[in-house]
Amino acid sequence: MNIAHIASLSAGLLALSLAPRSARAEAAPVAPAPAAPAVGAFVGVEWRGMALADHLSHGPGFQAGVLLFGGHLKLGLAGFARPGPINPATFDVVPAGGATYKGQQRVALRSDGGLVGLLVAPVFDVPGTDALALELPVIVGQGGFGFYLSGDDRETPDGRKPSAWENELLDGRDSSFALGLDLGVRLAFKPASARWVRPYVGAHYTTVFGYDTYVKDAYAGFGVAAGVQFGTF
Repeated sequence: MNIAHIASLSAGLLALSLAPRSARAEAAPVAPAPAAPAVGAFVGVEWRGMALADHLSHGPGFQAGVLLFGGHLKLGLAGFARPGPINPATFDVVPAGGATYKGQQRVALRSDGGLVGLLVAPVFDVPGTDALALELPVIVGQGGFGFYLSGDDRETPDGRKPSAWENELLDGRDSSFALGLDLGVRLAFKPASARWVRPYVGAHYTTVFGYDTYVKDAYAGFGVAAGVQFGTF
């Protein structure tokens, strides 16, 4: 190695040592994000706002199951509830057959129920970003909603159970259980610093096929959801 080669090598080393730290960092290779396992698991909780049976209500929901194909398909169980105690809306009803209750010709009933079933949800990466995922959840299972006496009306005039009076006042059709379907679309956020958690928002349509009670002959409508899921994404 002659003097010219030594001088050239020294100049190159000096230029590298004086280069800005950002330039050297850009030149360094970046390790790719770890891929999701072929088979994983997830669990999630949510809160729903619902416009079912021509009234607004809200309640909790859940989901749990397995992740397949690197997290691009969810299979499991899911559902939601419309609890009567936290939904004060009442349904004003004229009892069947002209019956009266505590001398009243009309009664105010509350409603509760829910849907639970098999969950199938394809999951897609949103093009152009690594931070979002689109889910298309479908729940097929049993849906059921009913109407019941509440408050002081649960103290029946003859000491019978409230359910006996509900059956009598509503012609034996105080509730209905049948095949339920819930269709949704959800947008989930994928934090790069916490791959195991995904907050999400979504919109849903729910219906119970063949639903029929004395108060309502249909229990269906749209809703919105906000929740968070945890898993091996």
